[in-house]
Amino acid sequence: MTARLRISTFSLKDTLECGQFFRYTKVMGTYLVQSSNYLFSLWQKGDVLFYEGVEEDFLVHFFRMDENLDSILKEIDRDPSIHQAIQKYRGMRLIRQDPWECLLSFLCSSAKSIPHIRCIIESLCRISGEKISSGTYLGYGFPEPTCIQSEVQLESVRAGFRTSYLVKASQCVDRHQLLALRDLPYREARQQLMSFKGVGKKVADCTLLYSLDFLEAFPIDTWIKKGLEKIYFSGRRTGEKKMEEFVSNHFGPYGGYAQLYLYHYWRQQSLRNH
Repeated sequence: MTARLRISTFSLKDTLECGQFFRYTKVMGTYLVQSSNYLFSLWQKGDVLFYEGVEEDFLVHFFRMDENLDSILKEIDRDPSIHQAIQKYRGMRLIRQDPWECLLSFLCSSAKSIPHIRCIIESLCRISGEKISSGTYLGYGFPEPTCIQSEVQLESVRAGFRTSYLVKASQCVDRHQLLALRDLPYREARQQLMSFKGVGKKVADCTLLYSLDFLEAFPIDTWIKKGLEKIYFSGRRTGEKKMEEFVSNHFGPYGGYAQLYLYHYWRQQSLRNH
């Protein structure tokens, strides 16, 4: 049964397709999304979001509809570059993902393009997750902690050097550990995540930003580093520490939203130019 939810300042397309989330399929304007053992359909017309297979409370939580996005965007709109990104992609929201799914998804992301990341994650779910159905569609849930027992189990996933990271995380990490990070200061939470094999600053910041409500986290990958150097550092090569100090001072407590908009804006520009 189709239900609807009216929401202002929301772009379903940009929110799902901007690179922060990987488990969706798009068919003729409808998105089939898998998250937290839900398998649900979404499509948008104007300021109305239509949905099937999920409760409204879950969507409000998932798409952070409990936040005043206009107020946040006003807070980070501090220079011409971020202003252009906001104008073009206004309505793009951070997604509040399941922390375990988020961590493993970004462990799969190292040195991979978004389509490749999505393929690895789907293969991982197919061999280790439980079957989930919605109408005629058969999907696979995300493997729970401890479901991945060995590297041999993941041979068909073709995750390369990431395989050992996925196995180690499944053996050593659980949701309670991840949720407990919310009670720590940002730097301390990041340091704890980085104690796990394969988790560097970028994967830690993605997990903190996209699943644990650390909105000051600002993941720095190749796209962001090049863009920051070009726009904010006059093309000069700049170390991560200096970049972190700059974005913290420049964008403040909602730096993660600034990262989301700048990343999507710069990436789309680059794709258009090629």
